[in-house]
Amino acid sequence: MGTAPDELAAENDLLEVLMTLGIQAASEVDGGHAIVIDVGGEKLRVAVDARGTPSPAGVLELVDRHRDEIVPRLLVANQLSSAAREILEGAGWSYLERRGHLRIWLERLRIDTRVEPLIEVPRRSALDAAAGRAVALCLLAADGKLSIRNIAAQIEMAVSTAATAVTNLREAALITQGSSEAVVPDLFWALADRWGHRNRTVSLLECPAPGDAARTAQLGLGLDDIEHIAGWALRGDQAAAAWGAPIPLRGDAPPDFYVPDDRTLRIARQLYGEAPSDARRAATVTLAPTPWTVTHRYDLAARQLARTGWPVVHPVVAALDLLLGGARGREILDDFDPPPGFRRVW
Repeated sequence: MGTAPDELAAENDLLEVLMTLGIQAASEVDGGHAIVIDVGGEKLRVAVDARGTPSPAGVLELVDRHRDEIVPRLLVANQLSSAAREILEGAGWSYLERRGHLRIWLERLRIDTRVEPLIEVPRRSALDAAAGRAVALCLLAADGKLSIRNIAAQIEMAVSTAATAVTNLREAALITQGSSEAVVPDLFWALADRWGHRNRTVSLLECPAPGDAARTAQLGLGLDDIEHIAGWALRGDQAAAAWGAPIPLRGDAPPDFYVPDDRTLRIARQLYGEAPSDARRAATVTLAPTPWTVTHRYDLAARQLARTGWPVVHPVVAALDLLLGGARGREILDDFDPPPGFRRVW
């Protein structure tokens, strides 16, 4: 929760930004955390809240707390994820992101613009690079500390590359300074903002069947030793449901899979055909965003957690996939707790 000094600093930053835009405003004289904006002689009062880098859950809690109040509210934060911004906008809130974005959404004043950053913005996010995303996923799924060599081995990457990614994540305050553990939920939501970008997907006209050895032998399904070798992994809604997420699924819903490489995508398309439309798809195959996704699979039937015969992605991956569904996915995620032995990091 923001302290009084936090909100005073937030007010001052907001007033500074408004001044640069030529908008007259002043702090409320009674000492409350609010500003008054002059719009053509009409005074518009806006209550101000302050947060650092709030998670979407934290933003939702803030919005719910003030839901019945009449005075419009504005959140000042260092950084907001796309999910957090979407929640604020849906609730009619305004916000100032100190990294350089102002949105004021009032009945008489509407502004949505880039502004001069109030804090130092790194030229490149620690999660822009594939190595950063791979390390982030590995650390989010870890139950305890991992050495650089252990991380590098898990994500199939050179130790030097993994070390650079860890350094970048540490500098972004997304992992701890001393032990290189994930800062949760910050790291999860930062990774969620970049999850699913540019992942190649093919919709198949037929779904591979594990018993169809003549064709599946070429696909590397990896069904012989699910939890120790790489292969196909059930993803998306069906994976999240298998881990216990409250998702109503049709019995004939086509499965979605992560696969290890482009070669598998090509062979699957050749063997099972590409569906001409989404309505006719029998399955989808998507290139895994990092090898870790398809080397850390789970046999939930053997664990007596679900009836699916397919290997399933780690629950953190399933949670990230849920967020690709927008607001619906976030609602489901709020009530999704992985089973004992797996951390909730969102």
